[in-house]
Amino acid sequence: MKRVQAQKPFIYYETLKQWEIITVVIYALITVVIILSPFVFDIETRQNSVIFYAILTQLSLLFLLYVSLRNFRSYLIWLGFGIIHFMLFLWFQNDTELDAGMANPSVALANTLPLLLLFQLLRFFSINTQQKEFGVPSKGGRTDWIEDKKITGIDCLAGIIYFGAWLGLSLWRFGR
Repeated sequence: MKRVQAQKPFIYYETLKQWEIITVVIYALITVVIILSPFVFDIETRQNSVIFYAILTQLSLLFLLYVSLRNFRSYLIWLGFGIIHFMLFLWFQNDTELDAGMANPSVALANTLPLLLLFQLLRFFSINTQQKEFGVPSKGGRTDWIEDKKITGIDCLAGIIYFGAWLGLSLWRFGR
């Protein structure tokens, strides 16, 4: 007989798993490199680094870290990185070198905090409408990417809303 797992509360704290700790440490080191980028990289490398740093983080939050972000301890750590992103945005936004030949890529850093807040709103919506955490569809679209749970229309809608918000924020900020 299959044992039913009890639903966790919306906000819960668990000890971070080893892979989560390793991910946070690696990301913190990458963040230090981005902070030091004006002093160690040429302008083209800086532009590309800032773009990839921001965009890969924001997409990874949904596609790779969504199970981890349910743990409020992990969420608060990533919220801290979101605050760092916003501070970097404020620092880099007036950097005329980053503007060379294109829009300043630091504008993408300002999207992390709103996307993290949206993630929690989508969780709340999912838990209240379908009494379960939302999942992210795998390639076939029938099961969850990480937990192998059945995907619902609400799960797909949550993913579309997050991805649409990411795309909309990015286009809006780069279009300014």
